[in-house]
Amino acid sequence: MSRRTVHQWKDWLLEYIGDDRYELINLHTRSVHTVVAKNAMEAENHCRQMMIKLKEEAV
Repeated sequence: MSRRTVHQWKDWLLEYIGDDRYELINLHTRSVHTVVAKNAMEAENHCRQMMIKLKEEAV
């Protein structure tokens, strides 16, 4: 199954990898976070929350 880009932010990339699984990839650090969601919109919402949380932890 091929990967499909769902959304790209400035520093992040959200890709669909199959079976309701998505990967959130930080383009600078190359860190990868796996997200399970019913659809792309739900995955985007989870990822936005995750990005906010990771940004707060970094400060």
